[in-house]
Amino acid sequence: MAVAVDRAGFKCAYERYWLDRQSGRGGCRDFTGTIHNEILESVRVIVGSGPRLLDVGCGDGGVTEIALSRYKQAHGCDLSERALREAVTKGMKSVCADLNSGALPYKNESFDCVTCLEVIEHVVDPLALLLELRRVLRSRGLLIITTPNIRYFRNIVKLLVNGRFPHTTTDTFVWGGGHLHYFTRKDLASLLNAAGFVRCEFVLNEEQFVRSWKRRVLARIMGKAQFGEWVCGGITASAVRG
Repeated sequence: MAVAVDRAGFKCAYERYWLDRQSGRGGCRDFTGTIHNEILESVRVIVGSGPRLLDVGCGDGGVTEIALSRYKQAHGCDLSERALREAVTKGMKSVCADLNSGALPYKNESFDCVTCLEVIEHVVDPLALLLELRRVLRSRGLLIITTPNIRYFRNIVKLLVNGRFPHTTTDTFVWGGGHLHYFTRKDLASLLNAAGFVRCEFVLNEEQFVRSWKRRVLARIMGKAQFGEWVCGGITASAVRG
């Protein structure tokens, strides 16, 4: 059965979301908050360099500084025109685009790197989005994608002990912060493979071990792969267009 998508409703909701974030209202997590800083720390290590980077779901252009330090051009697309106006002031070439529309407004093989940070959980069809990300990447181009980790031990405790499904964001502008899907590392790897990506690798933010001796000890005991599965609240993955 086909899923009906209220695109006008999506757009209105996200415009309100950015209005509240930019005005400091609404209980929305600041893009420069601790969680997103950790994501950007990981991205900075693996983002590579080249002529053109695209940030899909770029919001207000939070990745622009990193992008322009490694790439000649930083492009971004997002549903919110309000957010994009701020992204432009940071040097990002922006386009308003509905990520649920089925097609990104870019030509085939236009970019050397695509980032998609905390976005895939918000779209109706994650596989369709990944196929579009592959289309706009050049051959052997790099994809960096992040999403909350539903297997994070605190989420498991909330479900098994408290009997409540975990919220994987602090955003409150709609139910569940607008998250439509939930992923483990295996889920994400399977989707990336289905979309034609290869060399999927999961990345840990090494800066967390500088800040926390407890995390250093846990990672040493568990091994970094299991630490990433259970102790990290988010998933950061890189993959290459096959």
